[in-house]
Amino acid sequence: MISRGLRAVREMYELTRGLGNLRVLMVSGLVGTVAGGLLNPVMPLYLQSRGLDLQGIGLVYSVGSLVPIFLQPVMGALSDRYSRKGFVVGLSLVTSLLVPVMALFAHPLPLAAALSLKLLLQRSAQPVNGALVADFAPKQKRATIFALLDASTSLMFVLALGASAFVIRLLSTQYTFFLAGALFLVSSLLLLRLEEPAREAPKARAQGGGWKLALDAVRAPVDYVRGAPRLAGLFAWQFFFAFALNLFPIYIPLYAMKLGAPSEAVGPLVAVSWLVYAFAQPFGGRLSDGLQKRNGIILAGLAGMVLMSGILGLSGWLPAPYGLAVMVVSWALLAVPDGLHRPSAQAVVVEVAPTSERGRFLGALGGCAALAQVLAPLTYGFVARHAGLSSAFLLSSGALLLSLAGMAWAPERSAPAAVTHTPVLTPSQEPG
Repeated sequence: MISRGLRAVREMYELTRGLGNLRVLMVSGLVGTVAGGLLNPVMPLYLQSRGLDLQGIGLVYSVGSLVPIFLQPVMGALSDRYSRKGFVVGLSLVTSLLVPVMALFAHPLPLAAALSLKLLLQRSAQPVNGALVADFAPKQKRATIFALLDASTSLMFVLALGASAFVIRLLSTQYTFFLAGALFLVSSLLLLRLEEPAREAPKARAQGGGWKLALDAVRAPVDYVRGAPRLAGLFAWQFFFAFALNLFPIYIPLYAMKLGAPSEAVGPLVAVSWLVYAFAQPFGGRLSDGLQKRNGIILAGLAGMVLMSGILGLSGWLPAPYGLAVMVVSWALLAVPDGLHRPSAQAVVVEVAPTSERGRFLGALGGCAALAQVLAPLTYGFVARHAGLSSAFLLSSGALLLSLAGMAWAPERSAPAAVTHTPVLTPSQEPG
C-alpha cells in the first residue's frame, strides 16, 4: 500500500511537470489529508462521548452546511471578480485554528458550535478550491489530473487512518486534535506559494457592486436553469449525490461497531473503501480522457453505486457474523464504480461551466450540495433512530438512484481529443 501511494504521488508529480501551482495544491492537500485521516475515525465517537446521540450528531453536521447554501455561490462569484488565492488561504487558515479548539471543550454545546463553524467555513471554500484546480488543469488531461489528485490524497488518507489508532493511544484524543490542527495549519501556509490564476474578466464585473454581485450569485441556479433547462439535471445530480455520500463519514464507523467490529478495527475498515477508491480513480480518469463522451462511464458508475449501497443496507439484517462480512465487502466494492466515474463527473462539471464565471457556477452547484448536507444528516439521524442504521443506508441507495436520473438528463459535453500521456501514466501500470 505504501509503494502504491508513493507511485500515485510520483505519477501526479510527473503529470504536473511545469505546472507548479498544481504541485502546491497537491502537497497542501496531502498534508491536510493526513490531518483529516487522523480525526475521521474518532470524530463521531468523540461526539458521542461528549453526550451527543445519533440525531444530535446529525444536527451538528447539518448546521455546518446551512449557511454555505447561500455562501458558496457568493464565495465563488467573488473569487471570479477578486482573488481565488486570497479566499482559499484565508478560509483554510481560520479552519485550521478551529481544530485544536474543539479538543478544549468537554460540554457538547461549545464543541458542537466549534465543529459547525469549522464545517461552515470548510464547505464554503469548496467551490473556490474546485475553480482554482480547474483554472490550473490543462483541459486535455483534466479527468486524469482530477483522478490522480484525488487518488494521491485518498491513499494518504488511508495511511493516516491506519495510523490513527496508534497516534490516539500514544498522544490521547486531545493531543491528536492538536496534532491535526498543526498539520492543517501547515497545509494552509503552503497555499501562500500559489500564484493567482489568469482568468477572463467575469460578466458580473460590469454589473454593480459587491452586494448586487452577492444577490446575483444566490439566485445563480435559477438563472442557469432558465438559460439551459437541461442543467436542472446537473443540479439534481449534485444534490442527490451529496445527499447520498453524506451518510458514510458519519455512520460507517457506527454501523461497523453495531455489526460487531471491534473499535480498534474501525479505522482500517473505513480505510478499505478509500484504498479501493484510490486504485480505481487513475484508471477511470485516463479512460474518461480517451472517450468521446463522458456520460456513459458516469451513468455506469452511478448504477454500480446504487447496487453496492443497497447491499450495504441489507447487510444489517443478516445474522452475525455474515452481516459484518457482507458490509465490509460491499463497502469496499462501492468504491470501484465511485472511483471509475467521479473524475468524469468532475470534468463534465468544469466543461459545462462558463469559463469567465467558473467560481459562480461551481458555487451554485455547491449550494445544492450544501442544501443536501443540511437535510441529509437530519434525515439519516431520524431514520437511524426510528428505523435503524440499515434503513438509513437503503435511503442512501435511493438518493444515488435519483442522482443517476439527474445525470441522465444533464447536458452531454464531449471530451477533448485524446492525447498521448507520459510514460509513467500508461494503463498497464494500473491494477486489473
